[in-house]
Amino acid sequence: MAEYYFALDGVALPGTDSLFGIWKIVKPPSGSPQDGAEVSFAPGTSKVPTEPVWRVRLPAPSDAARALLEAQSVALRRSAADLAQAERRLAQIGEGVSFAATAGPEAELLTTLRALETPVPFGLGREEAERRRIGRQWQEFLEQVRRLVSHYARIETEIAGALVGHTAVGWTGDFDTLWESDITPQAMQLHLQAVHLALGSRIALLRLLIVVGTGAAKLALRLAVPGAQLLVLPAVWKFVRDVLRELRQSWPQIQS
Repeated sequence: MAEYYFALDGVALPGTDSLFGIWKIVKPPSGSPQDGAEVSFAPGTSKVPTEPVWRVRLPAPSDAARALLEAQSVALRRSAADLAQAERRLAQIGEGVSFAATAGPEAELLTTLRALETPVPFGLGREEAERRRIGRQWQEFLEQVRRLVSHYARIETEIAGALVGHTAVGWTGDFDTLWESDITPQAMQLHLQAVHLALGSRIALLRLLIVVGTGAAKLALRLAVPGAQLLVLPAVWKFVRDVLRELRQSWPQIQS
């Protein structure tokens, strides 16, 4: 068992195996139940999640455990800055700024926009097939985010292999936390830090959707195509995803 672990368990975000370079995406098993949730503090009683769960596994309370959480908090702030940069780059395309690049996210998005304005002849299907694939991924992404936000945010923290805290947070901000009976103040503080990290990540995911939606709306104004915004949404989502991945490559190595 890994000494540390950050995972979003019970969702399947297409096109990525991690969220913001922090949370490992753990897909729900086929046929898993979708209602109710049980919490047990007994060792070795982890269950298949019936709702999405943010899971944090840490070593025993120590400077190392606190450093792991701080490193992931830094990664989340860096992701927010990267998303702001992706938004600026998207705005430049919407404003008609000329790009000389022949490759990369901008060039790919501009190619897609031009293709949407040009009917695809029958039989020239490679580009169209790729657009359809991205469209399906976008719809799956929306469905998984809907599933994530339709439930309470559930955060579980394990320390040295034992579950010490489980928090459910409603959209009104109400916190309901179950604690291990003999939890220490240090372990309690680590769990609260994990809760804040998960909630910040959830908000960042919604912010990503806003960037995609507003960016697509602005680009659609450039296209004389019926239903342009719906057609552009998958391409803009891919652009933002690709820019975030590109920027993440320059991050210093962090624990994840």
